[in-house]
Amino acid sequence: MVKPKIKIISLVGLFVIATVASVFTTIPVLASPYCVSDRCKQAQAAEAEASAKATNATVAANTLEGEVERLSNEIAAYEARIQTNEALVEDLTKSIQENTEKLELQQAALAGMLVDMHFEGQPEAIMILAGSNSISDYAEKQSRLDTVKSQVNLSAQAVKSLKEELEAQKKEVERVLADQKLQREAIAEKRAEQQALIAKYRDNAAAYTAEAEEARRIQANEIANEIARFNSGGVVVNGYVDNYPYRRDSPNGYQCPRDNLMFSAYGGSGCQCTSYAGWKAYSIKGVVISGWGHAYNWANAASSLGYDVRYEEPAPHTIAVSTLGTWGHVMWVESVNSNGTINLTEYNNTGSSIYGEEGDFGGRAGVPVTGLYFIYFD
Repeated sequence: MVKPKIKIISLVGLFVIATVASVFTTIPVLASPYCVSDRCKQAQAAEAEASAKATNATVAANTLEGEVERLSNEIAAYEARIQTNEALVEDLTKSIQENTEKLELQQAALAGMLVDMHFEGQPEAIMILAGSNSISDYAEKQSRLDTVKSQVNLSAQAVKSLKEELEAQKKEVERVLADQKLQREAIAEKRAEQQALIAKYRDNAAAYTAEAEEARRIQANEIANEIARFNSGGVVVNGYVDNYPYRRDSPNGYQCPRDNLMFSAYGGSGCQCTSYAGWKAYSIKGVVISGWGHAYNWANAASSLGYDVRYEEPAPHTIAVSTLGTWGHVMWVESVNSNGTINLTEYNNTGSSIYGEEGDFGGRAGVPVTGLYFIYFD
């Protein structure tokens, strides 16, 4: 895995106002096969409930009070995720200890059998026959030797399986701890947003709605224009089908580009590149993306969680990451061409948008991979 080195860019200008229009991205809470204790299962259930509350709170975020409440629900959801992770690490630690003990016993048993085989003599059939009193005696010795060999093989396989399971469990612990870091950072960010929001509008809550809407519109326009400026490679194509749940003809009540930067259940705010890429990763690969931040940080976030991140090495059904600009950009790789260029789909690039609008769907073919990172999910 290539550890990406990504520059971190601070948001300026409209950040304080514009962030009040940002929304928490809640997605299905997937059960871990390592979550086996009652405590861990209860924590997962609480996380799912808190995530649902955070999602539902977005409908009331048109007022200052609603936005403050929404941020509180987001914080509670992040805290619930941390509780789940803590319980999961506890289960994993216990399982690792048990498997370590089993591995030591298996290794000792294997060593003992190998020593016994060595001191019982040469295993070759001619040597066994030479030391036998009769054919039946030879057959019995050969049978015992075959049994020992079989036991050695089974014990070796058990040792191998236990070592692989231990490695997987330890890797899962590392992934959970990295996720913990992301969730704690998200909590700090949301609390800062909440305090800034309260301080700014405490004495004039009515101004929130108008200013937040205007800030949202300006930010959406700036993001789309910047993405188009830095991501114009290849040829615009319109042959791809858009199945994104928040597309302009979506039946779920949210429609792009009208609801740009509003609620999304996948990877980022609605009608944005992060939300679309998160949706593709979830719908095709079953991968849940949460708390990865702006597009420029996705390669770093994915790498910290153990995903394979490669520089300028594309593959179909990976996420391409550009770190250029204030926000960066992420795209879904549909296919790779024989000359090394890629064909992709994306959201919120006015340069490829079917209707030339911000917060809309588009596709490009023959895009060079220079400077791009690729997140693998296989």
